[in-house]
Amino acid sequence: MNKNLLLFTPFLFSLAFIISCSTEKTPRPDAYPRIYFPELEELVTYNDEQCPFTFQLPDYYRIDKNITFFKEAPENPCWMNIVCDDLNATIYLSYKELSGEESLQKLIEDAYKLTYKHSSRADFIEPQEIENEFGVHGLIYFVGGDAASNFQFFVTDTVTNFVRGALYFNNRPNSDSLKPVVQFMVNDIQGMLSNWKWK
Repeated sequence: MNKNLLLFTPFLFSLAFIISCSTEKTPRPDAYPRIYFPELEELVTYNDEQCPFTFQLPDYYRIDKNITFFKEAPENPCWMNIVCDDLNATIYLSYKELSGEESLQKLIEDAYKLTYKHSSRADFIEPQEIENEFGVHGLIYFVGGDAASNFQFFVTDTVTNFVRGALYFNNRPNSDSLKPVVQFMVNDIQGMLSNWKWK
């Protein structure tokens, strides 16, 4: 029996050596997919007779007015989503007519509160005033970090009309992977706001 064990021992050592020398697989870091940005062919003017504003956007966006707000129709037909299917992103626009109940100050405060709800996940929130040559005034908010919305804004004529917008992506927020896409979309939104007009 000892003789058999002696003969079998080299085999066990050889087997242990072979198993121990196998290469370990080290995990690789996650890679982000390559981003294919849509290309501009032409600017399209949005001009709905029901809405007191017009703007221009690249043709790779589409307007979706078939929307609900908490499973109900929006309070105004000028609420809409501007969708960029290529980048899996949506700009949500809500329109309010300034009145006694919906004063400019109240709507500005509401926009501020909605933006700063993201402060728990945001690295920073940087407001910036805007004004274009067509009498449009407003404020844009750059929201840094893994917030659900990285860019929000409102525009108004300070007398009758108020529009609030927010950019969202239909995936989990990740500031590293989304940074170039957010910048691409922000450039388009800033272009839209620069040519925004009240009727």
